[in-house]
Amino acid sequence: MRAGRWVGGALVAAAVGVASWTVPAPPADPPAPAAQVAVPWRAGEPELGVQVYWVDDPAAGPGDVRRAARRVLDLVVGLEANAVAFSFPFYVDAIDADAVVTDATTPTPDRVALVVEEARRSGLRVTLRPLLDEFALRERDPQDWRGRLDPADRAAWFASYTAFLRPYLELAQREQVATFSVGVEFSLLQDDPGWAGVVAAAREVYDGEISYSANWDAYAGAVAGVPADVVGIDAYPQLDVAPGTDEDELTAAWVDWLDETRAPRPATLLTEVGAAAEAVTVDNPAVPERPGEPLDVGAQATWFAAACRAARELDLGGLYWWRVPFESDPATADPVADRHDSFLGRPAEDVVRECFTSWTAP
Repeated sequence: MRAGRWVGGALVAAAVGVASWTVPAPPADPPAPAAQVAVPWRAGEPELGVQVYWVDDPAAGPGDVRRAARRVLDLVVGLEANAVAFSFPFYVDAIDADAVVTDATTPTPDRVALVVEEARRSGLRVTLRPLLDEFALRERDPQDWRGRLDPADRAAWFASYTAFLRPYLELAQREQVATFSVGVEFSLLQDDPGWAGVVAAAREVYDGEISYSANWDAYAGAVAGVPADVVGIDAYPQLDVAPGTDEDELTAAWVDWLDETRAPRPATLLTEVGAAAEAVTVDNPAVPERPGEPLDVGAQATWFAAACRAARELDLGGLYWWRVPFESDPATADPVADRHDSFLGRPAEDVVRECFTSWTAP
């Protein structure tokens, strides 16, 4: 016969001739690994950042999310960055849809909070950037992309979009996120008065910097139509240069293009800069990979180096390299087999590091 009672929160049992015992406590979560810490960004300095693209895995628990965040953020700090932007997907069902939707790959605000906490441990400036995923659109029409989005009922779409953004803006306020992007590359919608309502609703709950990212060929329209604090450029210019153009000539072409945008300095921020490791990437650097096109890591490195030199020469407000997947592990990067727009393990990775270290050098 065994009797028991609760003492100090633990069940204590006694039996004739048997020592008393307690139910063991569940194992504690392992301590968070030490974070690599960046040289902190300060107001007035360039934002030297990396875009981390996060397609959530709903099977991953909170601890898994933190560990993945820790790994990718240590990678970002190792590139000598002082800033990170987390882009994550939401969706529309059609190019004329009147509402935005989410699914299990869209991280919830609570899960985003875990990642923001880890980024703050790393001393990085943080931007949150919901990004309309184009996969469903291109399944219907390969020519469709977020810049062609044209809702049948624009008022309904802006209402849906504003409601989607609100809990992420509330999270950004709680976690002291530096910048929140209210839109990316909505070229056809940029002249709509609905943006005033989006920004006004954002300011009701968030007092940080509100940004918008314009496509490289639509910057002027974004400045005129979207009343954000900062309008950056997703910089994939088609510079009319031949494959194999050397770094000096390519830098000059970048400078000419940036001059033509008439973007103010040093306020202008390049919110995305990237290119595939292919010789023909100069024709359209926005294409992440062309089927059958051979790998050319030198062409990618030259594009990156020229973009950095041009941004520094023009004293821009900084740039963010596109992209590092959230699940990235430097130990498993495959510079031969990875997608062509990846720069990890390729010469362009060294260019990124050199860009940031030289930009901040005395």
